[in-house]
Amino acid sequence: MGTVVRYNNYFSPFCNDCGEESSILLIIQHQYCWCRYTTKHSTFYMKKITACLFLLFSVSFVALSQKVNGKLKFEQGQTLEVSMKVKTTTAQQAMGQAIDFNVDSTRDHSYKVTNTTEDNTTLNHKVQHITFTFDGMGQKRNFDSNVEKDMNGQFGKPIKDMLDKKYDIIIDPSGKVMMAMPEKVVLSEMDSRMAIITSMLKDVLDLVQPPQKGKPSFFKVLPDGEGGKGDAWTTSYQGSSGKVEAGYTIADINDSTIVVDFAENSTTISKAEMMGSETITKMNNKSTGKIILDRGTGIMREKTINTVSNGNTESSFGTMPVTSKTTTVITVKPVMKD
Repeated sequence: MGTVVRYNNYFSPFCNDCGEESSILLIIQHQYCWCRYTTKHSTFYMKKITACLFLLFSVSFVALSQKVNGKLKFEQGQTLEVSMKVKTTTAQQAMGQAIDFNVDSTRDHSYKVTNTTEDNTTLNHKVQHITFTFDGMGQKRNFDSNVEKDMNGQFGKPIKDMLDKKYDIIIDPSGKVMMAMPEKVVLSEMDSRMAIITSMLKDVLDLVQPPQKGKPSFFKVLPDGEGGKGDAWTTSYQGSSGKVEAGYTIADINDSTIVVDFAENSTTISKAEMMGSETITKMNNKSTGKIILDRGTGIMREKTINTVSNGNTESSFGTMPVTSKTTTVITVKPVMKD
């Protein structure tokens, strides 16, 4: 409501809003112009309120009505550089003692668009760079595939084998694999004495393996067809070491990006060797995270994953409880190369 102007501790009998003299003054803590309640002023302020409500409704309607689809748009000759940073902390009980492991790793790989049409896209994949640091069991290890000394060490041969492996995949417009060449990559075995490290670097080993025909590629996130903010869907598949079930929701759509929230449950079974004895580790994993897609192309820009895992390792020494926490950040950068 319009306040009456105060002059030298006296109240002016004129309204700030209309400039007219007020015929009635209400003196209850503040002075108000009675003319606010006339038809003239009521209509004026009702128009303001109606305009604001209409604008708010329009913005909400536009946000809810925005639709996106899962069609991917690649540019021939483009290279999509993918960087994956993983930080894992694992706690294990062995013979009554707590053993902690910490592994930080970086994996850089890329997909080059060698051919793209309306019906499919061909991508050539290779791994460029692998680093990791390990701290646990009284050992500290560092490795960088760009360092010659490291490549001549015990990890050099298997890592070089990974860096030499390439594959091509043909995907449909939604990102589903139509063909993989070769269908499987065979790697040389790593030193069994470092099984703990290699098991914690499992994602590195998975990088060099092409996805199977009919399965989602790295780039498939959105479902087939159109979707809008709040739409949700689920996926379920058998991974290389266990079953994976996930639920996705489109959290936001704006001019430049699509944001997808997800939650995932999986089980993994891995085998390794510890002090000459075979071990089998079974883990239940719960992951949550966020995926940011480029709205113009549908291609991933960034993905964050937070995973909490609980399980047991069985060996000739008995059953040992295991817990771990992993944070993964994946970024994708499109570049043009000659």
